[in-house]
Amino acid sequence: MYCGTNKTALQSQRQIADAMMALLGRKPFAQITVSELCKAAGISRQTFYTLFTSRENVMVFTLQAGDCEGPELQAPQRPACRGDQLRWLCRGYSEYILRNRALIRLLVDNHIDHLLYDSFFEAMDSCDCFLPKADPCARSYAASFYAGGIACVARRYAQEGCASSAGQLESLLMTLLSGSLF
Repeated sequence: MYCGTNKTALQSQRQIADAMMALLGRKPFAQITVSELCKAAGISRQTFYTLFTSRENVMVFTLQAGDCEGPELQAPQRPACRGDQLRWLCRGYSEYILRNRALIRLLVDNHIDHLLYDSFFEAMDSCDCFLPKADPCARSYAASFYAGGIACVARRYAQEGCASSAGQLESLLMTLLSGSLF
């Protein structure tokens, strides 16, 4: 995925993402071709492959761009206490799930909700403030564990009709990820 600062490229990425969302409103993800996506976005295939590696990559861009950014993982807002850090993580992701419920439902309905895990894992694994004192290997496993748990909760939330509040999701995530059910 293109990650530069060229305004034209960034605008084209946004056009492609917007076209993907419009097409998803009319047909399943599996039936959307790159050619169809390029036509809907008004760009060439060459431009598409300069900016993205695949249709799935467009969805990851959508998950990570604009309003779909994950919870803020920057150190100034990160609590010092371990229990507070987990609550902070659960609160951020519960708000993210609620804010992006329509997109998450689209991912689940199109059987591409694994992209949620990929996006969550990348956000945690690349953030210096996520478990900064942990051994790098353990930190990566922890990012995978938490990303998987949160993505599964998001999937279940969508499958059950997006009825829970952010507070209910936060409480559920805290219970599950803290291991307090055992």
